[in-house]
Amino acid sequence: MAYKNIYITILALLYGFTVNAQEQAKYRVIYDCDAQIVTGNLNIYRWMLDIGDTTAVFYNKNYRLYDSELTKVKAQGGDNAMIDQLPVIGGKYSPKNDLQIIVGNPKRGKYTYYKQVLSSGLKYEDQVPSIKWQLNDSTKNICEYECKQAVGSVYGRTWTVWYSIELPLNYGPYILNGLPGLIMAARDSEGLFDFKAVGVENAPENALVSVYKEDSHQKCTRKRFLQLRSESEGINKDQLVDRILSQRTSGEKVIVYTVSGTDAKVDNEVEVPKYNHLDKE
Repeated sequence: MAYKNIYITILALLYGFTVNAQEQAKYRVIYDCDAQIVTGNLNIYRWMLDIGDTTAVFYNKNYRLYDSELTKVKAQGGDNAMIDQLPVIGGKYSPKNDLQIIVGNPKRGKYTYYKQVLSSGLKYEDQVPSIKWQLNDSTKNICEYECKQAVGSVYGRTWTVWYSIELPLNYGPYILNGLPGLIMAARDSEGLFDFKAVGVENAPENALVSVYKEDSHQKCTRKRFLQLRSESEGINKDQLVDRILSQRTSGEKVIVYTVSGTDAKVDNEVEVPKYNHLDKE
């Protein structure tokens, strides 16, 4: 649902720069993303972009709901109950993705990236990338807003995006930014990711621009994160278990389980698949 009456209010936001990681969200942009997984199949993810006066957070609501429900089951019935309910709860909130990106935090011009690698939640801080956009004359309407086209590259991918100057916010899905209007749609040149806004609305009254379970993420550098991500892919089952156990913190209890059933290939080594990532480098 598009709100044309938020235009005047948004202009005032451009002049407030006091950083507050827990500030009130003013607007919520809802994106659907057709994402091609490594097998070639498509999953449709629903992403949220909550925007406040000085910060914005990009996240997958399904993951937050999934993890929250799983945590409640574990608190009530213990580890065995959690494992029993994992397939049910996982299916209920599929597809899901634990990626979170908060822009303007810890200070203006920075962003913090949150993602799990195996059993570890990791985070790194970096400068918001400066994207050299090529502006084009093409136009189209998205959510009742007139949008213009631009093309730019970031982290190894080239994106064609559509932005609306009716919504003068320097944000978009993922880490896309730097245009004179909110990015309403974005598609990479390989056709692996295709974002499109399906709603622009006032945020719920109690919504904060915040990260889910921020304290469960360990800080590292972007270089180290990419290294760990690369090392975690394409390894076999035994290596995966060893890696998970080696990454636990002192005193942390880790449960490792495997999936069984008619489709399980017990005679073969199970490998952790490689994935298509929004950032290639």
